[in-house]
Amino acid sequence: MKKCITVMGVLCLTVTLVGCSTSLAAGQATIKLEGNPTTGYVWEAEIANPDIIKEVSNEYITAGQDEDVEVVGAGGVFSFTFEGVSQGETEIVFHYHRPWEDDSPPEEIITYIAVVDSNQVVTLTQK
Repeated sequence: MKKCITVMGVLCLTVTLVGCSTSLAAGQATIKLEGNPTTGYVWEAEIANPDIIKEVSNEYITAGQDEDVEVVGAGGVFSFTFEGVSQGETEIVFHYHRPWEDDSPPEEIITYIAVVDSNQVVTLTQK
């Protein structure tokens, strides 16, 4: 299963985004977004209805981490994992911004539709 998810992530790689429509039987789904926090920018998720889906983890993985060599200033991937709470549909909006710059608009905004079925299986689709 882990290999399947990894392959799916590689196949969905674009210049600015790693992620795709995904369903996991365990009731969890992951979205991966490329970024570089050394520039001060981070991805943050905003869930429209937390009664339908919740964020269970998020982490940043530096590019090249698998090779045991960390390149200073290199980008990587922000990985967000969500879990279904109850059946329904809601939006998850990701903002790529510098958290301390309150008056500046985000550098990028990406929206996903999250659908949780009656078995708590989560499907995420980019809007």
